Amino acid sequence: MNVNFEYYRIFYYVAKYRNFTKAARVLGNSQPNITRAMNCLEQQVHATLFIRTNRGVQLTSEGEELYNYVSAAMIQIFAAEEAFSENDGLLHGKIAVGTSETALNIFLLDKLKAFHQEYPGIRLKLYNYSTPQAMEAIRSGKVDFAVVTTPVEATVSPFFSSSFCTPIHKWHARHLQNCRMHRRIRRRNVRIQ
Repeated sequence: MNVNFEYYRIFYYVAKYRNFTKAARVLGNSQPNITRAMNCLEQQVHATLFIRTNRGVQLTSEGEELYNYVSAAMIQIFAAEEAFSENDGLLHGKIAVGTSETALNIFLLDKLKAFHQEYPGIRLKLYNYSTPQAMEAIRSGKVDFAVVTTPVEATVSPFFSSSFCTPIHKWHARHLQNCRMHRRIRRRNVRIQ
């Protein structure tokens, strides 16, 4: 059986909304085209998938069985699309930040607000940590970077040519933001002196 994947996609939305018109609206198509596609699908799978009523459609037992398979496949496809779209530059993605409450309020909060306004598609997840917890979160990969207020001893990761720890003074934050090297730093621990 060689069924057009587009028919399965349309079937997913018709079955999800139990209505040809709603599915057409979601898919940006016309209701007659959706109906035609579902008639073709029913012919190709040699089964009646819908019971058509004045209020929409109901799935037959064959339709329910097909929907179970198709919805599982669509969930996987949506997850794959999301994963690939996260790699689309700085338009989408996630950044995990470990920080102490003091560092968040003194230094980071304004920076995160500005970052979020410039890159609204990137989700920021904040973790409230003590300095030792933040360092462990960096080592384990739970956070992408951390901002703490207590001095720390850090070991060098084999992926970096210098230590995790970059000391800065809170009044030099603007300079750090403009520094070209800072833009290339990932998974670094920044502490305020």
